[in-house]
Amino acid sequence: MQYAYNYFEQPIMKDSPRKEILEEITHAIGKIELPHPVRMGIDGMSASGKTVLADELAELLQEHGKKVIRAGLDGFHNPPEIRHRQGSMSVEGYMEDSFDYPAVREEVLHPLGPEGNRWYSPEIFDHQKGESVKPVLREASVDSILLFEGVMLFREELIDFFDFRILVICSEKVILERAKIRDLEHFGNLETLLEKYGHRFIPGQKKHLEENRPERTAHLLFFNDDPEKPKLTKPR
Repeated sequence: MQYAYNYFEQPIMKDSPRKEILEEITHAIGKIELPHPVRMGIDGMSASGKTVLADELAELLQEHGKKVIRAGLDGFHNPPEIRHRQGSMSVEGYMEDSFDYPAVREEVLHPLGPEGNRWYSPEIFDHQKGESVKPVLREASVDSILLFEGVMLFREELIDFFDFRILVICSEKVILERAKIRDLEHFGNLETLLEKYGHRFIPGQKKHLEENRPERTAHLLFFNDDPEKPKLTKPR
């Protein structure tokens, strides 16, 4: 069995053009050999660039002839009555109630793992419409690669179900600037956006970083303040 993180030779490239780093990651992932689909997770704070990274890697893997499954934690939101039952600004409520982590494990990660039957459901919630959806079963080929991204992902309930893990790291200043562009329409006004990020999202995600220490369980750290020249390192 060969794992991608053994493929990289020190030092991992730094300050290289994004395309080169993505190609390096893609090549490494493609070398993983398992008797079931490779389950790759991407954790990181909101607006750090997780979804963009996953989409870019998916495109490159497909160009290399790989079969890719794309899914993410947004497809496993809890409905509002559960998400906000501890208060709309509760940090504990955000960490505990935002997502249906058991469903992620049962609907995606376990079915694609060594004891699974490869029938999985990519989502149970339509985040855009804000409503639950009936799970649709799909069959994965044994040689497919799952790219699953989301905030607060590498935690006790899920960590052992990922075969390869990348943590995207981005400064709070850059995150807020990106959020003002990406999420302004969703929240309706800047005041609400800053309140949500400042009192719920960022504090909750920072608490996840402190309590679950995903930088220790990740195989690669992807520093993404400068999207054109990200930095890639192994955890120490």
